[in-house]
Amino acid sequence: MITSGGQAGIGASVSALGVAVIAAPIAATGLIAALGRRHDHLARQIGSERADVERFRRAAYHDSLTGLRNRHALIEDFEQIAKGAADQPSPVTLVLFDLDRFKFINDTMGHAAGDSVLKTLADRLHGYCGASRRVYRLGGDEFVILWEGAHGQDEIAGFCEDFTAQVFRPVFFGGSVIDTFGSAGIATGNAGETGLPDLLKRADLALYRAKSTPSSSYCFFTEDMDSDYREQRGLEAALRQAVETSAFELDYLPVIKAETLAPSGVKARLRWTHAELGAVEQDVFMPVAEQSGLIVLIGKWMLRQALGDVGSWNARVEITLPLCAPQLQDPGFAPLVAKELDRAGVEPGQLVFDVKSNAAIAECPVALHNLDLLRRAGVRIAVSEFAASVAGLSMGRPYPVDCVRLSLAGIKAIAGEKSMPQMLNLFLQLAATVGTGVVLTDVNSEDDLVCACEAGAEAVQGSFAGPALNAERARQFFDGLPGLSPAGSDRFHLLKTG
Repeated sequence: MITSGGQAGIGASVSALGVAVIAAPIAATGLIAALGRRHDHLARQIGSERADVERFRRAAYHDSLTGLRNRHALIEDFEQIAKGAADQPSPVTLVLFDLDRFKFINDTMGHAAGDSVLKTLADRLHGYCGASRRVYRLGGDEFVILWEGAHGQDEIAGFCEDFTAQVFRPVFFGGSVIDTFGSAGIATGNAGETGLPDLLKRADLALYRAKSTPSSSYCFFTEDMDSDYREQRGLEAALRQAVETSAFELDYLPVIKAETLAPSGVKARLRWTHAELGAVEQDVFMPVAEQSGLIVLIGKWMLRQALGDVGSWNARVEITLPLCAPQLQDPGFAPLVAKELDRAGVEPGQLVFDVKSNAAIAECPVALHNLDLLRRAGVRIAVSEFAASVAGLSMGRPYPVDCVRLSLAGIKAIAGEKSMPQMLNLFLQLAATVGTGVVLTDVNSEDDLVCACEAGAEAVQGSFAGPALNAERARQFFDGLPGLSPAGSDRFHLLKTG
């Protein structure tokens, strides 16, 4: 007999069982849903981590500015090629190239302009090279093309000629047109035999040769370049040591007035005698100095030494010093000149800068500003390269020129002995028309002097004017001449305040 209490217990059990029966599927569904949510979360987390890994990998193997693959990617790709060529060497070519005057673009137009040029050229490169040639940016303005299976130098040369024409075209930025030029060095080898560092070094040597050969925009590596490179670097190291120890001397070449033959000044010439190499010619070490940037330090030494020498002479002597683009591109150059003039007690009117004229000066606001400051202070500006001298006689010259230094030997080489007087007269008539004085160099005989005087040259320099003098002999020579007493000047502040 079931009591009422028992019936209630059974009812409660039945009810609980019913709830359990109903709740079980719901709990299972919830568990499945929870597992699903967890799975989705894990899937999203894994996807996000994979995306992060992919982003990190892309950042590690791609250039952030241009989107091209970088040096790490080049190393990895070359290693894969080398592994594939383990049994049979595979021909591979590296074309290493960079922009000419890229630093000039950054310095004069700003880094935004430089970045725009790099991105534009990268797009052109990617489109031109296609899938068969892989392009990488190594850094700065340096790029490399990795090319498998090129069929000999003729095919590579044809590619490089078309490549330079298609890629190095003007770039438009901010309403301006930026002309682009580039040079390329090419190295070939077998991926299974030659390592990437060796190929890059060879391509770099070929690039260096291409840059030093104005008539060519690309160059193939040859074995002689390696020895030339070592010799060049050895000379640069010796030159750097010479700068640190001031192991230079100055010679002074007399300049005389054409009409009176009276001395008017000197042209400073740098001399370097190396302990082992002996006397090193300027034509050998000056290009190294310019390419390495040592010319700036050498120029400062020349300025101080020459002004110090001239300032110690008891005579008002005009001193001509060479000047190149890297010196003028220094914003502090004109104030430095003022400081050295003041220190030496030399007037600005006694100093003539013989400017090595090129586009890096004509297109650089800093260089032009320095030239303007110098001229306003009384320093004279001359040009002596033949083409620059002729341009300096024109009304359309990029910056004011006080005089030109024409080489008589250069005119003879162009016109020949018979036609030389006519060409010389033509140049000097043009100079007189635009009011520019002419100093005629390489005047080495009495006949040369007669030609110079008849044509109307202002002054002459050469072996007829006298041999090169060291500082002491120059001092003795000029101190013994009458009529060369110094005069005062109050224009130093123009250079100092800029």
